[in-house]
Amino acid sequence: MDLTLWTIVIAATALAIGGLSKGILGVGLPMVATPILSTFAPIPDVVAVMYFPIFATNFYQALAGGHFTATFKRFWPMLLVVLAATPVGTFSLVKLSAGTVSVLLGIAVAVFAGASLARPSLRVSPGWERPISLGAGVIGGFFGGMVLIGGPPVIMMMVALHLKKEEFIGAMGLVYLTMLIPAGFSLVGFGVLTTAHVVPGLISLIPVGAALFLGQWVRGRIDEERFRKVLLISMVLIGLNLFRRGLF
Repeated sequence: MDLTLWTIVIAATALAIGGLSKGILGVGLPMVATPILSTFAPIPDVVAVMYFPIFATNFYQALAGGHFTATFKRFWPMLLVVLAATPVGTFSLVKLSAGTVSVLLGIAVAVFAGASLARPSLRVSPGWERPISLGAGVIGGFFGGMVLIGGPPVIMMMVALHLKKEEFIGAMGLVYLTMLIPAGFSLVGFGVLTTAHVVPGLISLIPVGAALFLGQWVRGRIDEERFRKVLLISMVLIGLNLFRRGLF
């Protein structure tokens, strides 16, 4: 990667926007930053660097809201499925071509953003919560292990459960954290995450962390719905562009 001033500025901006989204909405860091960073560096390297800020932010959000115990008791079967599916996704990251991974990543981002914009008024009944959560855990764990973007299916399920905002943020933090623990071991084992990624990964914590706390501060002070729509529209465009790059 040619680290020109221009690429550093764009990378820092992408990380900051992702951190801001994470602070305001509880999600969005990898879905915003990873597609942008992947235009400058191979996806495996981007995934390795992004592991550090993604782990740190989700560790913080999983514990900060006071919903850790209740979330674990409610969703522990899904968390077990996530643990099992994540290494499979990491194995696919190593075996699949860069173009294929780019296409899959673009589809995941664009579909999630489009579905979120449409805001389907679906509500999961108590009888269907367990099987749907297990299915979301399989798909989420796979993409979480492959490109650290395992949130879309789980997010849509959580939205359909109509969790309160703080419950949603804590639950997503715990789900992501569950993905990231086995993903970290797998990334190291498959040679994707190496010592060369440690320094840039730790440096990336600076823009992400600053933006995360800024996002928390402004969470109740801005029109969150307007911000959300602008962000999701941008994610649709990013996902479609990544899909195009993977094909052509």
